[in-house]
Amino acid sequence: MNKDSSYQVCTSNEEVYVCIKNRASYLNCAPLRKFIENMISEGCTKFVVDFQHCSGADSTFLGILVGLALELSKSSNNDCLNLVNLSGRNLETVQNLGIHKIANVSSALINNVKQLEELKGESENSSESSKEIYKAHKTLLELNEKNSKIFRDVVNYLEQKNDQ
Repeated sequence: MNKDSSYQVCTSNEEVYVCIKNRASYLNCAPLRKFIENMISEGCTKFVVDFQHCSGADSTFLGILVGLALELSKSSNNDCLNLVNLSGRNLETVQNLGIHKIANVSSALINNVKQLEELKGESENSSESSKEIYKAHKTLLELNEKNSKIFRDVVNYLEQKNDQ
């Protein structure tokens, strides 16, 4: 994980809180993706991702969030993904990609979070990383027609690269 970027997490009952520190990108999102998968398999149904200290988020990271929102929407419960404290370029990107239509976006501050723990994890090897980048961009591409035009070339390139 990039030494300047990190994720801090806290879980309580069925809610998971994630705080992004600095930049969220393909370089550092593997531990977060694995953490999210584990939380879903443990039955967590509500996720809050706090962008207050996030200096930027790339398309791979945002694709992971879209995948999470889509997974949560499969349930008949009131499961949800909440994106809080989005502003500036991060908010603009979330809106441009249509993520605000499948996740709750709020500027509300979250004050009841107890102990945040640094999320630790190993980086993926280049093959795993390439697959994750592909999956995230494919998810964004399938979200809407506008994204299809934006990410089609990236997905095609990664498909060709993975076939080699």
